[in-house]
Amino acid sequence: MTVFRPTETEQFAMEAKLNLFFGPNVYDRVFLGFEVLEVVDDVLRAWAPSEHCAAVIDVRYSSKVAWIAQSVFKRPVRRTNVLMRGMKHDTCEQPLQKNYVAPRVFKPNKSSGFTAEF
Repeated sequence: MTVFRPTETEQFAMEAKLNLFFGPNVYDRVFLGFEVLEVVDDVLRAWAPSEHCAAVIDVRYSSKVAWIAQSVFKRPVRRTNVLMRGMKHDTCEQPLQKNYVAPRVFKPNKSSGFTAEF
């Protein structure tokens, strides 16, 4: 398994080519805040600023993003995997939000019936 992490210059080049290829309207709507994390084997792993943007990039623009990344990084990129910023690519866990409150879990109690745990 080969892992490649782009430099800051390569990240800027990727952003510039995305803006040039898709135009300012699509870039500002979908790709603003897009960040390439790494290329593992031939899969580009990236973050998008929101879940909606990640889904749009994955469904609508993934082949073009892979083609652009291939030209910037000079290595084969066959697929893209774009997730919302902060999510891990190798697991299904979701990041905790800053003001996240865990749901209460009610367990039976012999004396009063139920107790709440946090």
